[in-house]
Amino acid sequence: MKQGLRRLGLMSVTLLLPALSAAQEATDGQAALHEGVARYHYYQQEYLSALSELMVARSRGQLEAGRGAILEGAIRLAFGMSGSAQRQLDPALQDKPEQRAAATFYLGKLHYLRGNWQAASEVWSGLTDLDALAPELAREQRALEWQWRLRTNAPRPVDADSLWDELGDWAPQILYNLGGAYARAGDHRQARVYYRALVDSAPPRFFSDTEYLALRDRAFTALGFSHLLAGEFARAEEAFDQVRLTRDDAEQALLGYGWAALERGDPRTAVRAWQALSKRSLTQSAAQEALVALPYAYTQLEAPASALAAYDSAEQRLEAELARVRELAQVLTPEYLLAQLGSDEADSHIVMRGQENWLTLTETAVALSPDPYLADWVNQSRFQSRVQALADLKDQEHLLAQWPDKLSHYAELLKSKRDLRQARQADVERESLWQQAETLRQRRAPLARELARIKRERDVIALADENTRALYERTQGALARLERLIASGRTDGAREQRARLKLYEGILLWRAAQNYPANLWRTEKPLRDLDRALETLAERQARVSAIVNENPDIAPSLARMAGLEARVADQRARLSAARQSRAQALADSLQGHLDRHQKRLTQYLARVRLGAARLQDQALRAGEAGQ
Repeated sequence: MKQGLRRLGLMSVTLLLPALSAAQEATDGQAALHEGVARYHYYQQEYLSALSELMVARSRGQLEAGRGAILEGAIRLAFGMSGSAQRQLDPALQDKPEQRAAATFYLGKLHYLRGNWQAASEVWSGLTDLDALAPELAREQRALEWQWRLRTNAPRPVDADSLWDELGDWAPQILYNLGGAYARAGDHRQARVYYRALVDSAPPRFFSDTEYLALRDRAFTALGFSHLLAGEFARAEEAFDQVRLTRDDAEQALLGYGWAALERGDPRTAVRAWQALSKRSLTQSAAQEALVALPYAYTQLEAPASALAAYDSAEQRLEAELARVRELAQVLTPEYLLAQLGSDEADSHIVMRGQENWLTLTETAVALSPDPYLADWVNQSRFQSRVQALADLKDQEHLLAQWPDKLSHYAELLKSKRDLRQARQADVERESLWQQAETLRQRRAPLARELARIKRERDVIALADENTRALYERTQGALARLERLIASGRTDGAREQRARLKLYEGILLWRAAQNYPANLWRTEKPLRDLDRALETLAERQARVSAIVNENPDIAPSLARMAGLEARVADQRARLSAARQSRAQALADSLQGHLDRHQKRLTQYLARVRLGAARLQDQALRAGEAGQ
């Protein structure tokens, strides 16, 4: 089961990735670039960066809705985001039945792992094409359905041999759980049927599987106790004898073997089994019970001295273990557990280590303990989830601890920007850009009007040189005086003079016309210079306007910074309180675990002392009777 569950996080992605190349053809442009960056991050095991790349690109309209959907959906699925993963994968895998079936299976399995069987059933009901589901996934789905039925309903008989064909590698797990379900229901005969099927009917390939061998040992142990309860002591011994003693959890088999031998009337065999068991670590209840049962076996051998010595040894060892557990309980405070989250002390009772989490595809904090009294409890998934939650709170608190400095830097940047803007405004006022532009426009207007008139009237004299203009004006003046003389009746020689003046006027006009184009170009150059100056000023005005008017106001941003600082302080306080509360809950769970150890040790110690007292009382009475 464990091996199958480990496939969820990674296999849910790798089984879907082959569809990526067929899902969309790569094209040039931003979409292909963003999709390629996301794949790069994925293959670098930077899954959050890959997901962020796709989500940001899609939100900016740089990636089409269908592009990268399979990769994004697979990552979301591996992170346990079943709802959004399904929304991504359903349309992307519409025409890919094999990948769609695999995605549907893993979506249902996520719900199953969270204990929501109804949601898992609803998702799995979408597997209309069962042939498209890979055979190993189909067997795992049937196994999970069996697990749920055994957990929630009374067991129903099933042919054990058919389970090997139906479930494959999952058959040992289901057979063992079926046997346990019937044993809890009190039907030990039916329980033995499934235990026997597990140990006797397995195909040869399973005997090289370590997980199967572990289940086989547990099945033999359960068989032994089942026969022991039925009074079949020889068969119980036979079952216990099949358990490998090299296993760490073989104590129960040794304990049961001793009781079966004792009940069968062979206390010597019981003594040998319990002596071996009593030498093992006393953290297990079976070893503790062996300390109490061993003196009793000696009494069955009529060896009171050995029994009394065994009682004395058991009392000393149980007292030492009880003191050790009490000392351990005093150490495991919330403060100690919080300190251990970042500790690398080799002699710590609990050590936190970062390991890759197969479900979330990220490095997570895993609790380890070298102390045997804590190891079994620390290894439980519930304890590990609490440790992970505590580590997440610590990471968040560490992240928020960096934000006051960051916000302070941001505020300083905003203040610097405000000062820079004010300085630029002062520069604008000092340079008087707008006034300069208005002056230039006033200079340009009459010049432009005069040039327009000259072009319209083709006034070549207006652009002529100064000497030509002066001669032309003198000629015009002479002609005007001559016209007045003629008008007054004085015509002697006037007509000849007017003709000469007209000739001079024509010569001057001709000379001005010859130089008109050059003179016009030279006259237009100042106008062009003014236009360029006005254009440059307009650009500067636009930049200044953008700085002064279009940039967001800095004062609200500074106010937001102050608000964010208050929010960060509040969040840090809440995180600190939550972390302390989680640490207290973690410490309470460990204290409860150790309290159960203390109670069991105290009970066995009381039984040892009572047994020793009875044995001493019997010896005293026998001595008095002998006198």
